[in-house]
Amino acid sequence: MTEDEKAPDSLIVAYQGTDGSYSQIAAERHFAGRKIICRGHDTFRSMLESVEAGTADYAMQPIENTTAGSINEAYDLLARMNLFVIGEEVLRVEHCLLTLPNVGLEQIRRVYSHPQALAQCSEFLSSLTRCEVISYTDTAMAVRRVQQESDPTQAAVGSELAGRIYGLPILKRDIANQRDNFTRFVVVAKAPAHYATSLECKTSLIFTTRHERGALVRCLNILADHALNLTKLESRPRPNTPFEYIFYVDFEGNQALPDVAQALADVKAHTTFFKVLGSYPRRTNLSAPLSASPAA
Repeated sequence: MTEDEKAPDSLIVAYQGTDGSYSQIAAERHFAGRKIICRGHDTFRSMLESVEAGTADYAMQPIENTTAGSINEAYDLLARMNLFVIGEEVLRVEHCLLTLPNVGLEQIRRVYSHPQALAQCSEFLSSLTRCEVISYTDTAMAVRRVQQESDPTQAAVGSELAGRIYGLPILKRDIANQRDNFTRFVVVAKAPAHYATSLECKTSLIFTTRHERGALVRCLNILADHALNLTKLESRPRPNTPFEYIFYVDFEGNQALPDVAQALADVKAHTTFFKVLGSYPRRTNLSAPLSASPAA
């Protein structure tokens, strides 16, 4: 479907990768029950720029994984771009080793996949003898490459869905280091969303503290004094400013609540850069679609 053929009530959701990627699966799960058009992009930047430009309504951005940790590029882009987080999705990732039909494990000499997927499956991959592990743009793109090149010495780490789409059987299932391997995605939009205060929400923010002793502790103490429970604290080097850092914080709470709004104002007073990425419904059930809509 082209942009001109887009139905009036459908949403365009951008994701990094191609058909069968985990990001596409997460998008379809998050927007279950709504008409969506998923559009793949080669890079996170291109995906997010499509939202900035208005050619996509939302982007599905992977942000962290329970095995491989945070996706630093995602945080860096969200800090620089004028975009907001309006939702989250948590997807159980079941990595499979996929290759051509009738190929044995001992024949594999090269395995392609996204660097995050390779990191999540490092223990299994290190057990393969005389096998080179090669980073590729996306899990599903790696599966497509193996299918297109038709080389029996090649395999890809990807989803079962990607295997079905590109006609590659599963040589080995569930190869991640941890059985419970989850990736958290955030839904990115051009404008912030506002949710009813009755919903269990999470708030994400980015800030840089003044370069002085105890500055970060003061900010965190403000959140604690307002009884706000932190669910994430991450630091990243501040571009072009050696030995200074940007902090990424998630906490349970909705900025529409007066006490949360006051806490954010108090934290902002102690920072040199401050941005609330958004408040959004907190994913509490990992097996069911999240259907909460922004308040009017």
